[in-house]
Amino acid sequence: MSGWQRQRVILSLHRLILLGGVYAPIVPYKDSSKFSLGSIMEAALPAIHPIVAAGSNRCEAFKSFFGLTYEQMQEKNFTSFRDSLNIDHITKNGNIKYNITAHKRLERFVGTSRDIVVLVHGFLESSDGVMVNGLAPALLKQPGLVVLALDGRKLINLEYFRSSTYARFMGENLGTFLSELIKDGHNPSKITLIGHSLGAHIAGIAGKRVHEVTGKLLSRIAGLDPAGPCFSNVSLAGRLDPGDAEYVDVIHTNGGMLGLLEPVKRTSTQLEE
Repeated sequence: MSGWQRQRVILSLHRLILLGGVYAPIVPYKDSSKFSLGSIMEAALPAIHPIVAAGSNRCEAFKSFFGLTYEQMQEKNFTSFRDSLNIDHITKNGNIKYNITAHKRLERFVGTSRDIVVLVHGFLESSDGVMVNGLAPALLKQPGLVVLALDGRKLINLEYFRSSTYARFMGENLGTFLSELIKDGHNPSKITLIGHSLGAHIAGIAGKRVHEVTGKLLSRIAGLDPAGPCFSNVSLAGRLDPGDAEYVDVIHTNGGMLGLLEPVKRTSTQLEE
């Protein structure tokens, strides 16, 4: 990166910091006893919109400056996440946690003929967070359905730029895990992924890896508000794409803010208040 490019990146960072300082005081106070992730985001969205927009447009420049692009992290061998990435088997009696490499152990409980749904959480979430707890109870009412949840809480946490790159590596690891299940006899047409925010892109990248390794497509990927910042101007290799499964459907409820603005087809639905 040339000297003038570094100066532009530093200037952009300085502007983002200033924006954060300027807009922070206008976030309304709420009783701390009533705080939730949803209420915090609702209060903060008007304030952070300029920051989100700036981050979307300059994300790759920021990442390159700090060595956080996908290619840079590959070169530095910062891509071994297996110890930090888990798969939870969700049951009515609680979660049973497995490392992402333990497909053989999990297979004993899953078998090769049952339908599987894998839930993939987003930024600042986990396998026992809002998204999984919101969807799992209804899914568990379906007879014979196996519900799994990827747990990347140690990877996609406080640093969004870094997390948006980690999402690609997480997707590749999840895709490798699913490919091993398929190689051992599981039918890919019985596997569905549901991803929220960053998790939608993780699910898409997992579908790509499955196709790359096995030559087969997963049955379905459902993307719930795929993350927008750092994903608007990237190649399809690094985000959710219509060809990642036999059927890909997406629901956009926050397009242009924290969600991806452009529709991801085969089926995309834009919900407005």
